[in-house]
Amino acid sequence: MASRKGELIMICKLCNSKNVNIIYNGKIRDGHVGNYTTSDVQMFKCCDCNTIWHEDVIDHSNYYETEKYRSSLEGTTDIKDFYKLHDRENEDKFRYIGMENLRNKKIADIGCGGGAFLDFLYSVADEIIAIEPSQIYRRELDKKGYKTYAYAADAIKEYGNKVDVVTSFDVIEHVENPMQFVKEAYDLLAENGVAYIGTPTDAEVMRQLLGETYESFLFSTQHPWILCEKSFEYILNCLNIDDIEWDVKYYQRYGLSNLLYWLKNKKPGGNYKFDFVSNEIDLAWKSDLERQNKSDYIVLRIKKIKK
Repeated sequence: MASRKGELIMICKLCNSKNVNIIYNGKIRDGHVGNYTTSDVQMFKCCDCNTIWHEDVIDHSNYYETEKYRSSLEGTTDIKDFYKLHDRENEDKFRYIGMENLRNKKIADIGCGGGAFLDFLYSVADEIIAIEPSQIYRRELDKKGYKTYAYAADAIKEYGNKVDVVTSFDVIEHVENPMQFVKEAYDLLAENGVAYIGTPTDAEVMRQLLGETYESFLFSTQHPWILCEKSFEYILNCLNIDDIEWDVKYYQRYGLSNLLYWLKNKKPGGNYKFDFVSNEIDLAWKSDLERQNKSDYIVLRIKKIKK
């Protein structure tokens, strides 16, 4: 934030542009569904790189290393509860990556939690590197024999330029420095290695139809960033790496029933399914949002090519 003749000027936290708007000012989600901040939080959007962010409202110093994060978000740190909550996400992760790209590979998952995804990779991967700040979950990962590190920067010391596939889903929106995060994922990659970094979008359609009702749920204390394709383009341009190919793909995770449930009840329905929404209609809804680049999830794919 800068000032001009006593006037405060917000500067984009990612690209340093002064072309910034306040797009929301109100309560935002604080941890689990239904829990909100007691004070209003401003959400900013850069008109140049399209990044959305808020000024951090949590202390990152040891937030993800202790029980604070999972307890706040899910109400539990029990490993069995973690599997119940996250096993269902693996189908989407295989879709983002392609199962054919995982066999006999050295794979590092950044922000792997309790390892729900890694357990499904175990039988096909050549080697698995589990990167997770939570001390509780790292102990569980150690028991399974995974090579574990708290952060990617720690893993780079041993596995820099050696990893075939780097995965990271629903993590980059939590970090303090997304540019550093992308660089560390790149630094792990071997020649011809590929990184997949997935993150939620600003759910443009839901925001347009539901306004503040949805925005107070979408915007979260634990997500200081909502990144987009232009955000990633800026990050990669700044990193000035000349041996990569990259693209962003759009995926719609939640179906038409979720939208209808929100419109009816003004709250999330999760995986609720209206019986009149056929699979064909649901698939058409998701496919069309992906085609228009208006989906609720994006995946950055980075390939380190041989110089």
